[in-house]
Amino acid sequence: MDGPPIKQGEIFGLASFVVGYIVTLVVVALGESDDISENLVEAAGWIYYNAQFANLQVTASAGGGSRTASFNYLTDSTLFSESVDAVSVPTVVYHLIPILVLVAAGVALANYVGARELSDGAIGGAMLAVGTVLPALLGTVIFSVETAGFGFTVTQSPALVPGVLLVGLLYPAVFGAIGGIISTEL
Repeated sequence: MDGPPIKQGEIFGLASFVVGYIVTLVVVALGESDDISENLVEAAGWIYYNAQFANLQVTASAGGGSRTASFNYLTDSTLFSESVDAVSVPTVVYHLIPILVLVAAGVALANYVGARELSDGAIGGAMLAVGTVLPALLGTVIFSVETAGFGFTVTQSPALVPGVLLVGLLYPAVFGAIGGIISTEL
């Protein structure tokens, strides 16, 4: 390998983000109740971020005041001291989706660039993060929902900093590197 495969990392990283989200979307559509899948595109995004431990930022506003809380559909059971229905699909399924997709993308990327040494495989696979930062950032906006009624407004979206750090950088770098290392051993 002649240096880190930045261009290929952009492509494989973007593809891994899209594939991970689409798999999550399908599982949410098939396995969750209408309550969570009412905003299917956004709810799948929330769960995709939650599966990588990036919480949602939930803001409730009424009568000139507001409260903000952090919430994760996969690990939390209360929001603003109210019980929240958990997901129907076992949470381990959601947690495994990004891990498996990123490891597979790391394997594919390292194979594509011809990494043979463990260090080359790890560096090559970690380059997935180059292609996941921007979609992770955009997802914090795209997967935002505002609901209003009866004098209140509730806004839910993936939290910006954890979303970019965990979904855009940490998960892709770590699991992509693991995939890259695996590819050198195959």
